Amino acid sequence: MKIEAKGLQDAFKKLPRKQRKNIGNAIRKSVREGVRLARVMAPVDEGDLKRGIHAKFEIEENAFVGSVEAAPARRDPQVKALSVEFGRTYSSGKKRQAMSHVFKQTGTTDEFPFIRRTQKILGKKHRARVTRAMNKAAKELGFK
Repeated sequence: MKIEAKGLQDAFKKLPRKQRKNIGNAIRKSVREGVRLARVMAPVDEGDLKRGIHAKFEIEENAFVGSVEAAPARRDPQVKALSVEFGRTYSSGKKRQAMSHVFKQTGTTDEFPFIRRTQKILGKKHRARVTRAMNKAAKELGFK
């Protein structure tokens, strides 16, 4: 989930440390809650997918980003997470096997959208939590 606005960095730097901490805590709390919910909703086979779910916090230009990541940033776990989230299908118009004249049916899987479901469940709550923290900071500074 991303909160982005032009000039947000400058405005954030001008806030006293207490207000910045409160807004950052709201973002961290929402992301950690998202990680917990995603782990609960993730399908369990060997547990690799569940263990790979983690929080990622970054400060970008004009944005504070806290995200729930479904897998580490390596190829194999990412492929597995995407296969579970969106499913696998074979469309007969495209060849997926490399340099082989023998067709192999690799199978299909149904989608199990645990990350998208987590985002849908917690999206409004996250937005409200951060808005509440920002309004509280503005009120403490005498803007409201």
